[in-house]
Amino acid sequence: MRHNRFSALIAVLSVVIFMCGCRKEPLPNVLEEGEVNSCSSRGDFFPPVDLEQTISGLNFGIQQEVWESDFLRRMREPSLFACAPTNGDAVYRLLWDRSLSEPISARLVVRPDGTGTLFVRMLAHAGIPMPPRKGQKPISLDEWYKLILDREVPLDREQVSQALMLFQRIRFKDESNDRGGLDGSDWIIEAKVNGRYRLVDFRNGHSPAARDFGAYLVLDLGGMKLPQKAIY
Repeated sequence: MRHNRFSALIAVLSVVIFMCGCRKEPLPNVLEEGEVNSCSSRGDFFPPVDLEQTISGLNFGIQQEVWESDFLRRMREPSLFACAPTNGDAVYRLLWDRSLSEPISARLVVRPDGTGTLFVRMLAHAGIPMPPRKGQKPISLDEWYKLILDREVPLDREQVSQALMLFQRIRFKDESNDRGGLDGSDWIIEAKVNGRYRLVDFRNGHSPAARDFGAYLVLDLGGMKLPQKAIY
């Protein structure tokens, strides 16, 4: 179950922090201060946790915040929640967290002149590493979650216009959902436009509008070739 996956990651991270003397140390190969911008490495990828330990727009609260934030850092992604785009750009992002397949992010940066750039990134594995067999060396989290795809695609006005048309069909209000408790996927869509941040998390079943927007970014514009069974 996804809940067990999040719980397992929290346990692993807790052990690591304890072994390091309870200090929060930078992870190797993960964003450090200033690599993308000065607010990308503080862990504030999503809105603050409230008293009920939930996060606006995310289905799993604090556990999911830790899990998804770790993915975004390892993908060398900036925080859309905390960081204002430069030069008047608008930014849209899909974090596609598939529990049985590699996590993918697709970030669309739209410039004031209507052109844009798409950044598509993918990690090597989903889930957590299996325990090593006797005599084998355990695989590190950095190796397990290493970045294996980092693609930058320039977009013309027509391509950007099509992406924005699909984005406008997504309903953010009251759209976060959990359609069952079994393993599945999260289609987490964010937007930062004119200083306004929005977030919606479609879990275990994306809406048709979210599916169309995400598929256009990842498959059509990003040029990724995914088997049909991996699109869930």
